[in-house]
Amino acid sequence: MNKMLTSEKNTDAVSEKEMDNSDVILLPDPERIIEGLRDTGYTFNTAVADIIDNSLAADATKVDVIINRDPKNGVTIYVADNGTGMDAEGLRNAMKYGSNKRENAASLGKFGLGLKTASTAFCRCLSVVSRGNGDSKVRKVQWDLDYVAQKNEWCLKVPVVTEDELELLDETADGGTGTLVVWEKVDRLLKQYIKEGNEIKALKRTVDDLRFHISMVYQRFLDPEDDRERTVQISVDGIPVEAWDPFCLKEEMTQLVANEKIDVDIDDERPSSFTVRAFVTPRAEEFSTPEARKNARGSNNDMQGFYVYRENRLIHSGDWFGMFSKEPHGSLLRVEFSFDHTLDDAFNVDIKKSRIILNEAIFDYLKNEFLPAPRRAADERYRKGEKKEVAKKGKDAHDASNKNIDSKADELDGGVKTNITGKDEVELTNDRGTFRHKITIRSQEKDGQTRIIPVDSLDDGLLWRPCIVDGDKAVELNQSHPYYQKVYYPVLSRNVMVTGMDSLLWALGLAELATVDDRTADQYEELRYRVSRTLKKLVADLPDPDIGRDDEQ
Repeated sequence: MNKMLTSEKNTDAVSEKEMDNSDVILLPDPERIIEGLRDTGYTFNTAVADIIDNSLAADATKVDVIINRDPKNGVTIYVADNGTGMDAEGLRNAMKYGSNKRENAASLGKFGLGLKTASTAFCRCLSVVSRGNGDSKVRKVQWDLDYVAQKNEWCLKVPVVTEDELELLDETADGGTGTLVVWEKVDRLLKQYIKEGNEIKALKRTVDDLRFHISMVYQRFLDPEDDRERTVQISVDGIPVEAWDPFCLKEEMTQLVANEKIDVDIDDERPSSFTVRAFVTPRAEEFSTPEARKNARGSNNDMQGFYVYRENRLIHSGDWFGMFSKEPHGSLLRVEFSFDHTLDDAFNVDIKKSRIILNEAIFDYLKNEFLPAPRRAADERYRKGEKKEVAKKGKDAHDASNKNIDSKADELDGGVKTNITGKDEVELTNDRGTFRHKITIRSQEKDGQTRIIPVDSLDDGLLWRPCIVDGDKAVELNQSHPYYQKVYYPVLSRNVMVTGMDSLLWALGLAELATVDDRTADQYEELRYRVSRTLKKLVADLPDPDIGRDDEQ
């Protein structure tokens, strides 16, 4: 029969003890408290990471996470380590809600709640099995939420260690000190599926997501080449987890564009500091290999932003703390923000160690002084890749337009004649007479491309400009103009829409040649400039197209 550790029996829902004739002690209801603390905001990934934190705080060098699915008994989760382990007193303290403060303030464990709240966020039965330094005895304690509700007391069970639990502990701890955390009655991980196959797929996605989360959160522990932390081996279902570096430091094209160490005065006796470094990661096509690009999640818009490390453990990632919205031109910028435990209170580190709150001075410094230059660098690199991608996709996108316009150009030119007389100069004959006219003269660069000519850029940010290509009347089309990128680019594969827009611009170019003269040439140029500038403003709030995104995300 199971033993248990229980608080002193009290038959009243609220116990009252007079103190100094004025104070009373009000004991909380065990069931309501323990159930309420299941909802502290943990995700499955952050909950498992909180258990791993305890392993690292116990100086473990090996941590094994096992997620076992049984069709009858559901999911059971095990986290085993080879840390220092605990004796009977240590186990009782570890299972206490609000356990004793750790001697090491730099510990990854902080509030004395994580083991319990993280575990019961997903299970109704939490067991801890441990072998400490003092002797070889393996001990086990257990919070069973249903049992607590039944007794309405803080009843901590002391069950017998099972053979399976002992085997799992020894497999990781190799017969030495260590701890095994067991989650049973897991009721909040997977929803109910009618088909068993769907549940298996959902669990696989969950495990894959957890593996990446661990690779990101404990990168500095997992990477043997990173000397900022001791090396720790972590596996999930027997597969070792490899470190994931958000900053792509092994890629030649990664740029460190800003690096600052900021001193913070907590009080007169405790000076402290944090480090902030900004990296511009490679564009998708700049990675050394396709595999490197895929692993780095390069160009993924969701991965931009701050990566916040407390004591070398990632606690928050992928946002800008409300400074900026995520938009594609910032997708290459990733910023490291590292601090130690001395700044916990200053940054308001929460119970889950999952976020910080910046004070106004630091917020303003980062936004207005530190980040402007890195944001410009990231934007510049992104736009270079954007231009290449637009040019690549637009190379053949205007072929149908060229064929359509060329087939009808002779009947539409209205008697407009051009005769080349010099560099970028023609003798132009139109309704206004015959005169010399400045115009760009080009040779055909691609078979059939004699009417619509996509170019990288045009002077003064023009969207289009009339030109002559091998004697034919044509227009140059600026692929760098926002109108082209936001209106043209998303529909370049749709011939009818592209042909319609191209035909409009070519018709404007032809109308200009048919009516321009020496007195109005500057006015036509001003008209093109004004229309181009107006279109730029009109499309400014349109969504950015998915230019150069990594489809393998």
